[in-house]
Amino acid sequence: MKKYELVQTFLRSKIESGIIVPGEKLPSESELMDQFEVSRNAVRQAINELIKERLVESRQGIGTFCVKRTQSTSMLIGMVSFRISSYIFPRLVSACNQTVQREGYTLLLNESWYDAAQERAVLLSLRKRGIDGLIITPVQEEGRRGNADLLADFEAEGIPVVLLDAEYPGYAFTSIIIDELAAGRRAAEFLWERGHRDIGMIYSANYRPKVLRKEGALGFLAKVGAGVREDWVVGIRGQASSFSTYGQIRRLLASKKDLPTAVICSSDDEALMFMHQARRRGVRIPEDLSLIAFDNSDLARYSFPRLTSLDHPSEYMGELAAKLLLDRIYHPEVSLRSRSVIETSIVSRDSVRTLSPSVFSSQNA
Repeated sequence: MKKYELVQTFLRSKIESGIIVPGEKLPSESELMDQFEVSRNAVRQAINELIKERLVESRQGIGTFCVKRTQSTSMLIGMVSFRISSYIFPRLVSACNQTVQREGYTLLLNESWYDAAQERAVLLSLRKRGIDGLIITPVQEEGRRGNADLLADFEAEGIPVVLLDAEYPGYAFTSIIIDELAAGRRAAEFLWERGHRDIGMIYSANYRPKVLRKEGALGFLAKVGAGVREDWVVGIRGQASSFSTYGQIRRLLASKKDLPTAVICSSDDEALMFMHQARRRGVRIPEDLSLIAFDNSDLARYSFPRLTSLDHPSEYMGELAAKLLLDRIYHPEVSLRSRSVIETSIVSRDSVRTLSPSVFSSQNA
């Protein structure tokens, strides 16, 4: 062996056997020089090789510390989303995958199709695979805890979990969320500033983030003293493309003479369903009715008219989730869980028009 390899092998064996534990400081350069009768350069080369192996990290002015878990790792990270090949998910998955691959990990992609039972089966399968960590957009129906108990078991077993677009009250998970209440308020305020006073809402009633978007919008309207008609607020249960959703949208559009001037949809795919039904009934967007949605997906960019939508920072969230998870893997001794809250902004396009003063006056009358 070369001299630096002797030092490297010695320290690696101490780490892998658990004699040096995560968070523990390694012997100083001077101590290693004396013990092995080698030069400072040899010690530093040994440390650099261990850093490349992700076994240790150097903290400037403090020393070198063990960061790797002592148990064997699979170099596998599980990821569970509703979908992985459509809507906003490809951007999120790609950013996450690039980040973990740079660290030598493989991302195992799985779909839950927004079904709690399917999600649980996927989680149990990933547990058997021996994954090192999990990133998940969980099925989180309003008023239900879903698979939070199983995710808590993962944490207890040393498998760190990062939640995307969700958090479970009463459970300590690292989470990344959008301020959905603020996003809902922002959407309603955007319409209000453009003269809209009669505003409807279509939202997914069984998905908590979209319920929060609705609550944020209605909260703003209540604050400015605008009443919202009950039949203009449509709560969808199930998939946005289901027959029941078509029926609910048709009922809202049934009377062309008694429509709101604008509708807020809690996602772009709901807005596209609405556009389709509106077109079939001769309701023009934005001439007869303005439309704003959430997520700024490709659907929003390439629809006709192009859809005004609140941005969903998918790439940023995917990269951040991977970095937070890797940090948890490298530092299992740290018990704190982080909560990242992201603000979002409106991407204004063609589906919202500003009402003329005459229309605005007739609304107030």
